[in-house]
Amino acid sequence: MVMIINKAYKFRLYPNYKQKELINKTLGCSRFIYNYMLDKKKDNIFLSKYDLSKQVPSLTITYPFLKEVDVCALRCSLFDLDNGFQRYFTKKGNYPKFKAKGVKDSYRTCYVKNKYKNKIYENIKLDLINNNITLPKLKEVKIRGYRNLNKINGRILNATISKVANKYYVSVCVEEYLDIKEIIPSSVVGIDVGIKSLVTTSDGISYGNPNYLNKYERRIKRLQRDLSRKIKGSNNFYKTKIKLEEIYRKLKNARIKTNEEIVSKITKDYDIIISEDLSIKKMIEESKKYLRKSITNSTMSDIINRLKYKCKWLGKKFYQVNRYYASSQICSRCNHKEVEMKSLSRRKYICRNCGLEIDRDINASINIMIEGLFRSYQTN
Repeated sequence: MVMIINKAYKFRLYPNYKQKELINKTLGCSRFIYNYMLDKKKDNIFLSKYDLSKQVPSLTITYPFLKEVDVCALRCSLFDLDNGFQRYFTKKGNYPKFKAKGVKDSYRTCYVKNKYKNKIYENIKLDLINNNITLPKLKEVKIRGYRNLNKINGRILNATISKVANKYYVSVCVEEYLDIKEIIPSSVVGIDVGIKSLVTTSDGISYGNPNYLNKYERRIKRLQRDLSRKIKGSNNFYKTKIKLEEIYRKLKNARIKTNEEIVSKITKDYDIIISEDLSIKKMIEESKKYLRKSITNSTMSDIINRLKYKCKWLGKKFYQVNRYYASSQICSRCNHKEVEMKSLSRRKYICRNCGLEIDRDINASINIMIEGLFRSYQTN
């Protein structure tokens, strides 16, 4: 079976001084036009993205600095604004907010291909042999990443340029055709995601929680305290802010690496994977105050999301059981329910009916596996 997927390839950018200046200008112009049109939409909330795009030519006359940057980036900024309002109307998100300088600095530009006098022109070109990428207005920029690839097979859709801790990155979104082989399932596993152990499998394998936040927390607190004492807009303010962004970048990358290693191991070893259908937002709302920080730090939702698309790409089955299924309270041997096991302080499951003694998380993962197989059999 052939499936069309959208895949992103992220590279580190090494722009020269002029290219850095142009990137920073484009970031500022994209932010300016987003905030300008958001203010306009307060008067008429039903203005479409096409209505907003028609106003761009007149804006370039009023604000000539908009002509210096890529026009596709400005239009993409308006499309992002429209998507924000669509999410708001469908109650999937909050009302769009004004963008601030230095907060998630990025802009997106679309791929355009033209043919003139039997010659093909492309505004985004990726050359992994010579390690450079051609971007609108910037022309050729040096990149680093994906050393084992010589070519990306697929159609480029867009490129997102971002700035984090004074470092520049480009994420190229590519449409690829993925040939998925049919697999006859021969192994099944139930997984329980949690705080103490990120993942516990029904086979008794536990992947501990490295808790990277503990490693960086003291430095983050110290830098946040230093930042609050600096004069906003001063050189020392921006120097401290860059240091803080660098630590957050390291924390994010460490979490991604750990999650990717866990997911790759599970998807490689098993053909059917069963998990809980978790709502992290509700878990945070319903949990006690001292647990909220641990829940947000555990990256449970990221692991589940990675498992979903990895299983789809590899042709493996991924099922989820109901989030209200009491997997931690039911005995995996005799199906007896121990209501006392609702307390997270009890790490060992002891069944008063059949005498089973087992780790709480392993017991839960076995129950998730059994329930998932039963529900999938009913639906099929």
